[in-house]
Amino acid sequence: MRILAVDDDPVILDLLGRSLEENGFKDITFATTAEDALELIEVVDRPYDIFLLDVMLPGTSGIEVCKRLRQYECYRATPVLMITASRARDMMARAFEAGATDFVSKPFDALELATRINLAAMLNDSRQREKMNEAAVEQLDRMSEVSFDERFDLMSGPGVKGFYVLENEMLRRADSLNEVALFTVQVDNALGFFRGSRPAQFRAGINAVGRALSQVIDTDNIRFAYAGRGAFVAVAHAHAEVFPAQVASMTNAALADSWDSFVTGQGVPLTLTVERLAGPPLWTGKAVADKMRDFQRRAELTVQADPYEVDGLFKRLSLRIAGV
Repeated sequence: MRILAVDDDPVILDLLGRSLEENGFKDITFATTAEDALELIEVVDRPYDIFLLDVMLPGTSGIEVCKRLRQYECYRATPVLMITASRARDMMARAFEAGATDFVSKPFDALELATRINLAAMLNDSRQREKMNEAAVEQLDRMSEVSFDERFDLMSGPGVKGFYVLENEMLRRADSLNEVALFTVQVDNALGFFRGSRPAQFRAGINAVGRALSQVIDTDNIRFAYAGRGAFVAVAHAHAEVFPAQVASMTNAALADSWDSFVTGQGVPLTLTVERLAGPPLWTGKAVADKMRDFQRRAELTVQADPYEVDGLFKRLSLRIAGV
């Protein structure tokens, strides 16, 4: 840990040096004026990790030095401990306003000094980790950026297909008749979930629905894909019996059991509605593919959000602001 200690009293600097070295701090630079300290800050090849500043420096005060430090990007959050024999409230208020982290009283105790330095360093490390976490979340959001109508591929699992893969399978049997039934699975209030979530959270929620579906349907005879806009399309072959209300109930129960509110950013699990698409008992592959596309196009992104959606969005925003 690199420390810059600034005090115009050579006796204090000597005491500081010995106290710090006794407690394991070896990389210490000393300055006797604010001007010397600011010059060191300009020319140093590696930023300091902590500053110890005497409040009552001749000329430019330690409070002013602290204020100038905070103008450097690399020192915006670096701990600054003010050294003073005074406990005047107005002075302390001005120091904190300038960006001071803590105070060390003269005459100082070596153990207390080391403790305050370590606490300040821990606080700084915590802030740095928080910034790194925020940057990681932002990067994840950029990497997983998605539009509401995008037919992104689900994580692999039983019965899961990409939308275009399933469509192409049907088109390869374009003219042949197939005894199939088509079903839709629609996430309730999907638009509200999309607008109130980060991209990664929206993807996580949709993938959770896919996993739940895989658990309850006959994956040997049913294939399904995400069609965008919170909707799934399922193709059930002749041997599969599908009862929409039962599938919806079982899938909703599976979602409730496995829902991860941290990953999805949604405290309450998503719910689904399952419907059978009207059609003949025998479908050509092309007819199935056309029906899939027609279903995907029917949802409208411009539909106005309902009150539940708006309330949910503002609730989530309030929780984020509060740090929950």
